[in-house]
Amino acid sequence: MSRRRQLIGLVAIIAALLIVGADAWAVHHFGANAATKSYPDDYLNAVACPDASQCWAVGQTASAPGGNTLGEHRDPLLKHETAGHWRTVPLVTPGARDALEAIACPGAADCWAVGGNAAGGTAVIEHWAGGAWQTVPSPAVAGSQLDAVSCASPRACWAAGGTQSLSGATGDLLEQWDGTRWAVISSVAGGMLPQRFSCPAAGYCMAVGVRGGVAAAAAYSGGRWAAVTPPAAPAGGAAVSPLLGCAGPAMCLAAFPGRELVTDVWNGRAWAPVTSPALAYPIVLTCPGGQGCWLLGMTRKDRPLALRWQGGGWASVAVPLAPHRGYLSALACGSTCWAVGGEGGTRRNGVPYTRPLIEPLA
Repeated sequence: MSRRRQLIGLVAIIAALLIVGADAWAVHHFGANAATKSYPDDYLNAVACPDASQCWAVGQTASAPGGNTLGEHRDPLLKHETAGHWRTVPLVTPGARDALEAIACPGAADCWAVGGNAAGGTAVIEHWAGGAWQTVPSPAVAGSQLDAVSCASPRACWAAGGTQSLSGATGDLLEQWDGTRWAVISSVAGGMLPQRFSCPAAGYCMAVGVRGGVAAAAAYSGGRWAAVTPPAAPAGGAAVSPLLGCAGPAMCLAAFPGRELVTDVWNGRAWAPVTSPALAYPIVLTCPGGQGCWLLGMTRKDRPLALRWQGGGWASVAVPLAPHRGYLSALACGSTCWAVGGEGGTRRNGVPYTRPLIEPLA
């Protein structure tokens, strides 16, 4: 139900498509060791920098019994960076088995972090207004979790996720912040269910998703959503929503992973495709303000991967911890550009582990 667990389904077809999540990577490496021992299952899902002097990263810390991440005890993980140094910050009222999946900062002292609670099956929303993080009520939707959050302004944010009933039936969940409260909404732009957001400039967002079971896209400008032409999926490719990142209203990228990596480029009016070799397993496409666009994930040798858009294709960027097994799942820029994710290995006693990964990228 969470982004991390939704992505496991894609990992199951890694030979045909891609790996796109932390659980997938842990299962891929640690399945043979998942017997009776417990291992730390700690990682970071997202990072945001409200201004040039500081950044926040969110994720989870957990212990997986017998390597079974579905039965692990989770706690939220929140880290704060100033002057190049990261420290762990406690939440005021953390929920048992909470995990944080995404973060967005529409102001210098205004950040939202969202996720879910595995014990109660409810969405989690945390807010930072320059002091301590505080839990904010989320609409009471049973079996819900939020996996993404984006903001066009302090009074216009959207959080997307999903629901799962006791019978196993799943559904979409979309919530909107209007400056006063979070409320469930059914769709945007005349029936579109967003799956990925990118809000690169004040008052502007791009979203991709589905409308009536068909790929769709919408742009938010002037206080409203309007349908736009969606990026074109590659012929014969798998029916998956593309990764999305926008550097501005006239510069967005939508990447379709597969046997060939097809990147559609938005110029404010239309999409144009660019094809390049698929040499990796991408997880996220992001365009942090003024720092270009990045494709992050994991190489075929299970190492952290970073690619940077060069106007007509993707170029590799050196990752300091590249020799180690791990992945990158998000990037944001403050005093420097920070990529976060997870790193794993096996201890001398044979017990595997996953720990948070934070790397500066130039």
